[in-house]
Amino acid sequence: MDCDYIPTVCYRFWHLRRARTQRYARVDLSPTIFHHKATPSHPDYQAPDLFDELNKCLGNKNAQSSLSRFLIYGQITAGLLGAIATPILSSLSDRIGRRPILACTALGPLFYEALLLFILCYPDSVDMHWLLVGYAMEGLSGTIITAMSTSQAYITDVAPRRDRARLFSYMQAGNSFALAVGPIIAGVLLATFNPLQRTYTLAVCAHSVLFLLFFCLLPESRQPQSPNLADQESSSAGRLKTNHLRTVLLSWRDIRASSATRQQNMAIMAMAEMVMFGVVFGLPSLQLAYPAFLFHWKPTVQSFVMSLFQSWSIVVLVFIFPTIMTAVRRYGSSGSYPTTIPTIFNIGEVGAIKVGLLLQCIGYIGISLARKPGYFIFSSLVVASAAPLGPLLISCLTAHVPSHQSGQLLGLLSFLHAIARVIVPALLNATYSMTVGLSPAPLFLILAVINALLLLASMHIKTNVI
Repeated sequence: MDCDYIPTVCYRFWHLRRARTQRYARVDLSPTIFHHKATPSHPDYQAPDLFDELNKCLGNKNAQSSLSRFLIYGQITAGLLGAIATPILSSLSDRIGRRPILACTALGPLFYEALLLFILCYPDSVDMHWLLVGYAMEGLSGTIITAMSTSQAYITDVAPRRDRARLFSYMQAGNSFALAVGPIIAGVLLATFNPLQRTYTLAVCAHSVLFLLFFCLLPESRQPQSPNLADQESSSAGRLKTNHLRTVLLSWRDIRASSATRQQNMAIMAMAEMVMFGVVFGLPSLQLAYPAFLFHWKPTVQSFVMSLFQSWSIVVLVFIFPTIMTAVRRYGSSGSYPTTIPTIFNIGEVGAIKVGLLLQCIGYIGISLARKPGYFIFSSLVVASAAPLGPLLISCLTAHVPSHQSGQLLGLLSFLHAIARVIVPALLNATYSMTVGLSPAPLFLILAVINALLLLASMHIKTNVI
C-alpha cells in the first residue's frame, strides 16, 4: 500500500478516536474502532463501523487540516533524509556490493510498518505523530528510490548492454503490476474483520521476507576489478570517508570527467528522467481527482480505470516494447540501418526516446481537451503507452559511464529523484488547486508543454560518441 495512503487512513481514525475519548472521558473505551466488541454503557455511545467512521472523517475539516499538515511533515522528513542518504548508499554499493544496500532499503519500510502496527494496536496510548520517526527511518534507509537505483545497478552488473532496457522494462512492469493489483487486494482486505491490523501485519511479514531474501539468498553482483581500478576505487573511498556529504559533488565531478558529448547526452536524459519521476509520484492522485470532478466518477470506477491504465502499461512494457525493439535491432543488423558510426546507443533507442516523449505530449493534450469519459480514457492510455521511456532512459544513461561508476551515476540520479519527489508533486498540486476553480485542464496543458520542450531537447542527443 502506498506510504501516503497509510497515514491518511490511520490519522483519520486516530483523530476521531481522540475526539471520542475526550467526549466520553468518563467511559471505558477499551474496545477501539478496530475491534467490534461490547460497547460502553454510555447511552449516547454506539459501536463505530470502519467505513462509517472513515466517511465521517472525510467530512471533518479539522481532521483533514491535521492530516494535510501531517503528510507535509512526513514527506519533508522522508524526502530530505532520503536526498542525503540515497547518493551515499548508491556510492557505497559500488564498493561494498549491491546486496547489503538492498537489504538496508528493506529495513526502513519494515521499521515504519512495525511502528504503524503498534500504533494501530494501541491507538489510545500512542500518539500518531510517532509515525514521523518511521518516516525518518524510511528516509535514512534510502526509501524506494535507493531500492530502485540499486536494483538497476545490479542489473547493470549482470546483464549485457543490449538487454538492459528490456530488463529495466520488466522491473517497471513489476511496479505497474503492484499498482494495478494493490487496490484489488486492499478492497478484499477491507471487507474482512479487523482489516487495518491484518493488512499491516501482512506488510511487516512481506518486508521481513524481503530483507531475508536480500541479505541471505541474493548473490552478489559485484565482480573483482583490475588492480588499477581497485586502487582508483580505494582512493575514491578514502576521499568519501572524510566527508560523506561530499558524495554527490564527487560523483558529479567524476561524471564531468567524461567527454562534452557524453555530458550533454547525460544532462538531457537526466533532466527528462527527473521530470518523469516527479510526475509519476505526483500525478496519479490528480489523475483520479480530475475525472471525478469532470465526470462525477465514483471511487469504484476510479479504481477500475487506474487498474486499466496500469494493466495497459504492463502489456506495453512486457510485450509490445521488447518486440518492437527486437524487430528494430534485427532490421538494423540486416544492413538496412547505418552501423558505421561509433555509438554507445543500441539501434533504435534514441528514436524510442523521442517517440515516448511525443506520445506523452499527445496524451496530455488529449486529456486536457477531453469532455467525454471515452476520450479521457483513450488519452490516458496513450500516456501509459510511454511507460518504457523511464527504463530506456536509465539504460542509456548507464551506458555513458564505466560499470564501476554505475552506482555513482544512479546515486546522483536518485538524488535528483529525491528532489523531484518533493518539488514536482507540490507544483502539480499547487497548479491544480489554483486552476480547478476555473478549469482543471491547464495542468495537463502545462505537462504537454513540458514534454514538448523535452522532445526538442532530445533532438540534441548525439549518437556519434564512443
